[in-house]
Amino acid sequence: MKPVDFVEPESVAGVIEALGDGARLIAGGSDLIGEMKEGTAQPSRLVSLAGVESLRQIEAFEGGLRIGALITIHALETGAALTGPYLMLAEAARGVATPEIRHQGTLGGNLEQRPRCLHYRNALTPCLKKGGGGCPASESPYQNYLSIFGGPGCFAVHASDLAPPLIALDAEVVIEGPAGSRRMPAASFFTGPDVDPTRETVLAANEVITHIALPAMPSGWRGLYTKSRERTAGDFPIVSGAIGYDLVNGRASGVRIVLGGVAPTPLRMAEAEAVLEGQVPGEELAKRAAAVALSGATPLAYNGFKVDLTHALIWRGIMRLSTPYS
Repeated sequence: MKPVDFVEPESVAGVIEALGDGARLIAGGSDLIGEMKEGTAQPSRLVSLAGVESLRQIEAFEGGLRIGALITIHALETGAALTGPYLMLAEAARGVATPEIRHQGTLGGNLEQRPRCLHYRNALTPCLKKGGGGCPASESPYQNYLSIFGGPGCFAVHASDLAPPLIALDAEVVIEGPAGSRRMPAASFFTGPDVDPTRETVLAANEVITHIALPAMPSGWRGLYTKSRERTAGDFPIVSGAIGYDLVNGRASGVRIVLGGVAPTPLRMAEAEAVLEGQVPGEELAKRAAAVALSGATPLAYNGFKVDLTHALIWRGIMRLSTPYS
């Protein structure tokens, strides 16, 4: 690793002022430090968020919750605030990496992490995401962590465990920068290679996530988060899914199906949701919704197995929620 300057402002305004000119934000550092060791990131200055105590709070807000970006994943996993409809976020946090990383990693860092594509992570391998001219991963047999819904050009997927449940919960991301504050739906925070292959989010170099806003949800709405991974613990999702709905007179209402690990951005499967909305959940209906969700899949040569894996994940998730809640 090359020498790097380190600053730790005590306010969001100080953090924003310190950014730019090759600087990178650092929170838990579990992803960025790895990138620096691998040679895929070479910032001139690290701007730490650790001194901004206001970003560590979870508080009730307008009937929902406001969660600071510096909240650790462990705090999400164990915190008393994530109950009822929000329990799926705690479930997702519980599946992130290892206990050591969950104590260090943060909500904001999980959303901003870079792809796990082996070719991107190899500093000696040129690729579109690093400013190169193509995607060597598309011709490689190592495609477990690549897209089954196209690129274009770059087939790396977003590895966040927390993004799918946040999108399913209609969360908003709140961002501060030199021009002030802006907020957007969590689904709009992520961006694919069709916009800019070198980035995964809309966050500018001199902006910072301050918190995530979760709106009030119907009291009967419940969701779950599930993922498939190579190892039973400490691994990134090959496929993940956040699935939820309310049961009103036995019929599904407010259906959400959001997939991770299958595309360059988390995907909300609106057409599959429409199959289930207003219907009585059952196995055949769940399988039909899964088939609709995957109707546009275009797997690469060595990751077609992810289509079947995702199909099973969706219909099993729907069925797990089909028992009326006590």
